[in-house]
Formats: sequence, C-alpha cells, structure tokens
Amino acid sequence: MKIKGNISILINQEHTTIEIHDADASIKFLSIQLSPEQLSSALSRLSQVPCVIDLHGLDKIGKKMEHKIFAFKISKEINNSRHAEKLREIAQSLLTDGWIAEGYFASQNTFFERGGKQYARCVIRRWV
Repeated sequence: MKIKGNISILINQEHTTIEIHDADASIKFLSIQLSPEQLSSALSRLSQVPCVIDLHGLDKIGKKMEHKIFAFKISKEINNSRHAEKLREIAQSLLTDGWIAEGYFASQNTFFERGGKQYARCVIRRWV
C-alpha cells in the first residue's frame, strides 16, 4: 500500500523523534524515539538499530478523514465548556456510521439558543 505521507525529524539533546503522518487520514501513526547514540549508529549506516516505536491509528491508515460540524440539544445546566466530557458523551451517543465526536467545547460559537432550546456544536470526524 502506498499513501501520501509526511515525515518530521525532531533532533534535540536528549533524543531524536521521527514522526510519520498519513496526509489523507490526517493522523500521525508512527513515532520513533532514538537516543543520540542510536541516531549516530543509524546515520553511520548501521542496519537494524534498536529503538522505541509507537504505532497507533493503524485502522485509519490509507483512509480519508471526513469532518463536519454537529449541533445537538443540551440542557441549560451544561451549557458551558466545564462540562466538556458530558457534552462529548451526549454527542457521541447521537452519532452513527462511524462518526466520532471531539471533546472540545470552548470555541466562540459552541453554545447557542434556537427556538428557546439550548444547543451545542462540536466537530465530528470519521475515516472512510
């Protein structure tokens, strides 16, 4: 499988981090940490240098990330960002088809009123 990706190499005194990002899925799925000695070995063409590898989001590799704004009714008691986890749970319970609600509820237009009822907005994502 070939994907459109990006690489970041972040070198500092304590360690070097190499990160691989799937551009279409919009996720970082691989992170490698190397000590200064491991980096020197790898750059001097020593093969199979041991390192720490962190893999995640493998189920999303090669897929396209979709996102949109989702608005949902809430009670007046939870109409602020202090209740972010509860708001995320409510939003997630209303979603189907693989959509995942983000837990960020501190944007300027997150909370609003329509027809005398309180609503909240959040970004939802899915990978297809």
